[in-house]
Amino acid sequence: MGLLCCVCPWLLLALALRGAGAWQCPRIPYSSTRNFSIPYTLPSLDAGSPIQNVAVFTDSDGPVAVFVAVRNRILLLSPELRLLSVLVTGPVDSAKCQICRLCPATTDGPEDTDNVLLLLDPLEPWLYSCGTAQHGLCYQHQLEVQDGKVAITATHCLYSAAGNSPEFCPDCAVSPLGTSATVVATSYASFFYLGSTINSSVAARYSPQSVSVRRLKGTLDGFSNDFHWLTVLKQYRNNYTIHYVHSFADGDHVYFLTVQPERPGSTAYHTRLARLSTHERDLRRYRELVLDCRFESKRRRRRRSEEDAERDIAYNVLQAAHAARPGARLARDLGINDTDTVLFGAFAESRPESRVPRDNSAVCAFPLRLLNQAMEEGMEKCCGTGQQPLLRGLSFFQPLEYCPHNVNLSAPVVNTSCWNKPTLIPSASHKVDLFNGQLTGVLLTSLFVTSMEDITVAHLGTAEGRIFQMVLQRSSSYLLTLSNFSLGEPGPVRGAMGGLQSHSLFFTAGTKVWLLNVTGPGCRHFSACQLCLKARRFMGCGWCGNECRRRHECSGPWVQDSCPPVLTNFHPRSAPLRGRTRVTLCGMTFRSYLDPDPRHSPPGAYRVAVGRRGCTVLPKESESYRPLPTSRRKEFVDVLVCELEPGGPAAVGGPAEVVLTVEEPARPSGFRVYGSATLGGFVFVEPHVSALHPPFGPRGGGTHLSLHGRHLSAGSSWRVMVNGSECALTGQPRQDNGTIRCTAPAAGGLGAARVALWIDGEEFPAPEPFQYRPDPAVSAIVPSCSYEGLLLTVIGTHLDSVYRAKIRFEAGAVITQAAECEALLAPERLLCHSPAFPFESNVEVVLGNLSVLLDGTEGRWLFRLRYYSRPKIYHFEQAGRRLHLKPGDDKIEVQQLGLDAVATCLNITMTVGGRNCHPNVLKNEVTCRLPRELRLPPDGAPVEICMNGACEAVGWVLSPRTSLDLAASLALGTSITFMACCILAAVLFHWRWRKRRGTENLELLAQPGRSDPPVTIQCPGVDYREVLVLNTAGTPGPVGPRARVTSAGANGSAGAGAGAAGGGSPMPLLRATSCCLEDLRPELLEEVKDILIPEERLVTHRHQVIGKGHFGSVYHGTYTDPLLGDLHCAVKSLHRE
Repeated sequence: MGLLCCVCPWLLLALALRGAGAWQCPRIPYSSTRNFSIPYTLPSLDAGSPIQNVAVFTDSDGPVAVFVAVRNRILLLSPELRLLSVLVTGPVDSAKCQICRLCPATTDGPEDTDNVLLLLDPLEPWLYSCGTAQHGLCYQHQLEVQDGKVAITATHCLYSAAGNSPEFCPDCAVSPLGTSATVVATSYASFFYLGSTINSSVAARYSPQSVSVRRLKGTLDGFSNDFHWLTVLKQYRNNYTIHYVHSFADGDHVYFLTVQPERPGSTAYHTRLARLSTHERDLRRYRELVLDCRFESKRRRRRRSEEDAERDIAYNVLQAAHAARPGARLARDLGINDTDTVLFGAFAESRPESRVPRDNSAVCAFPLRLLNQAMEEGMEKCCGTGQQPLLRGLSFFQPLEYCPHNVNLSAPVVNTSCWNKPTLIPSASHKVDLFNGQLTGVLLTSLFVTSMEDITVAHLGTAEGRIFQMVLQRSSSYLLTLSNFSLGEPGPVRGAMGGLQSHSLFFTAGTKVWLLNVTGPGCRHFSACQLCLKARRFMGCGWCGNECRRRHECSGPWVQDSCPPVLTNFHPRSAPLRGRTRVTLCGMTFRSYLDPDPRHSPPGAYRVAVGRRGCTVLPKESESYRPLPTSRRKEFVDVLVCELEPGGPAAVGGPAEVVLTVEEPARPSGFRVYGSATLGGFVFVEPHVSALHPPFGPRGGGTHLSLHGRHLSAGSSWRVMVNGSECALTGQPRQDNGTIRCTAPAAGGLGAARVALWIDGEEFPAPEPFQYRPDPAVSAIVPSCSYEGLLLTVIGTHLDSVYRAKIRFEAGAVITQAAECEALLAPERLLCHSPAFPFESNVEVVLGNLSVLLDGTEGRWLFRLRYYSRPKIYHFEQAGRRLHLKPGDDKIEVQQLGLDAVATCLNITMTVGGRNCHPNVLKNEVTCRLPRELRLPPDGAPVEICMNGACEAVGWVLSPRTSLDLAASLALGTSITFMACCILAAVLFHWRWRKRRGTENLELLAQPGRSDPPVTIQCPGVDYREVLVLNTAGTPGPVGPRARVTSAGANGSAGAGAGAAGGGSPMPLLRATSCCLEDLRPELLEEVKDILIPEERLVTHRHQVIGKGHFGSVYHGTYTDPLLGDLHCAVKSLHRE
């Protein structure tokens, strides 16, 4: 049950993403067979303060006591983590600190003690503790085992007042910035190998030195003052910091692991291994070697996509290390003996120009024998004969020096002085991540390695408070995880210590310490029986009910030799009652061996039942998807195919269960598959075809048929037959979909054809036949050009034989989506909208082929035509898209883009109020004039532009504005003009009256027989500039009938003018040239035709004089407008009377 809870959500997601192709069993991820969120409870103890160090005191039978160091205290615990006693180590000068009084060193007041070192003597039952108080002094605690319990019997302060000073302090062993140490015991003394992090402030008083070897005095009052050291030079102490991570002893050497800058002044960090000899104390044979742990992508492997591309990663900063002997398998992979010591390091990739680690870790293995060999070979390059100059390095410890290259190694007496200087080996030791770059997102903080059976197990702590127990193997493409659990503390895991005899491990995180057996915390994280029973034997796992447990945790049957199969899915989910449906079973543990071919299984090992019907297993069709361990894919599935047997009990519809029974015989390996698995959800149904669509199609075939009904997707195989010919399916039917689709085959004749659906060998006829009609043909496409959305007319014969027609345009490498046509106009005509074509610019044209697709006969009818960008017609820019014409204006202009390009092949019309105004298509606009017979209604008339009958509204056109504002403005202007004219006329009349009195007397003298004043007349047929001054008694001369026009202003007033005759003289003072219309140039008339008023529309009331002046007279008049009717106006005559 637990496994199904983990697997089923993943299977549902896989089924949701599955397409309509052939069904396949969903893959089961390996991660679903293990549940690493299972909580485990481990023995633990809370120290109350952050734990600083842990030391395990052991004897031949195993751990006897555990020492846990925190600030100012050392806790003595039993192996089961029960508190036995507490040793107070601070604060100094506190009454509670009894051992602080043993040291005569002076202090400046109460000072807390951080226990930097907690070490056990390798030979004697002694515990050493070194703290930051009192300048880094150490204590020796003598241990005694009584009745299986450990007690501290005596404590000595390793300090003497004599021989120590701020400038030279042999007893100041540790640094407050951090110290790593290893104690090496001989038959006569114990030696402390110390590596301390220092800076200028630490070095100024009681400097502990960087690397030193100190001999413990036999008097137990400090260290001998004749020790040797290496320390960072004064100029580098604040900018070149060496962090000592780990130290250990092996054979004749002591090793330190450090993280430090690559060179003085560099901000890039790397990891080094420093080696000191236990046979000399003066550090002359001090060696350093760079450790290079990296992940290299396998470029020769064919990658599936660019997203899978991997980068080479250098894990340059060490986080934890442990030296141990490997298991036989790993030793064989590394090319060493299983008795060789291997340095295992947990490395991390650092942030740029920093030693701060990223969450990206690796574990590399360095055989010590090969590291020592690399150091010896490096020294031979430095001291032997050679041409290339080599630096000794370590410029932060010693002055710059080159290798001498002057040693003759074949001389009878070899000068070995070159070997007696500290040297950095120039070549790095390069190793590859054992986890193959798969710990991305994880920061390892602790490491302990053990070998069990023939494998090597790494016990890893992380920065998130988790413990990994993983098998180490070289170049593995997958992680073989034995356990992965949380300690329940969010902090990083530190201090992995072990008691090898009893296989106990002690981990610390925060203020707690935990006890863990190397066999792991338990087996409950294995969710699958097969994985549980195939776990390592030392883990002691077995199957208990439906869980993996250890024997003492199981209250029922506990099995270690067999597992039942697991069903996770099957297909199909339904089947017809009497068909031979093939059922595909999916799951795991269908077989106990790696061979995925079920044909190799023993006869009778598998039995499948679906409800009350048997299902015969088909070995040839069954297969398993189980990738090899080296595969990058982390998923698998077991597959079994069976066919329902037609015989048996009477067919009954309804739900049924699928039961798989596997009974493998007993095997020498001790593991077999034995048992049954049941999974519900199968249904027996009765399919029924209720409709066939479409009911007709061409004789040549290609019609896409759809059969509708109930339960048509049931079963595993489908065939559609039309008059005995197979109708090819267009795809696998989807589950719970009552539609089967196929492509009709060609027929030998016309008429009805029988249609039947076969499901798993059972026939289900359609209710009506399919009608074959004559094959269609296409002869033409009109118009000969097109654009997106244009309605094209397909012309041909028997177009009604096709239920669905489409068109598609192709130009160059671009093929448009097929656009479905509209209903038939007639058997010979079909309307289709042109599909969209991706043009790069707004105005563009391409030449291509238009295909007419009739029921699958693609590319049968091709027509060459030009495809244009869709023309753009802009609406009227006025508010509400309503255009008001100016008085006397009948021209309409519409802006457009691209319409002129298609005007040559399309019928372009423009209508105003539904009447064609015969437009003129120009480059960027369309113009037309209002029809003469059209009278615009008060609300205006709609304007539309049509392209091959497809019309687009532009807006509304309205008559000139006649609002109250215009009338008021006209009346006000007329009144002001009238008053001004009256005033001016009065002044001029008075002036002229006085002047004309003398003139009239002269005229009377000149013409004594004349009694009446001369009268100026203007005939209707004479130009206003031809004026005759006649005598009242005389007869006017003949005047030819000539058409006359007057100009009209915007305000509705008209002005008429003529040549002026002076005063009352009987002869004109000025005779103007005739300007009748017949005498004017035609091009001039064309330019002013819009502002001329025909004479018949203007009536001048000359008997109603408004005013007279120097430049003529103003009369009342009537103007007849075609739209507004009669308008009262003022007419000005530009001649004097």
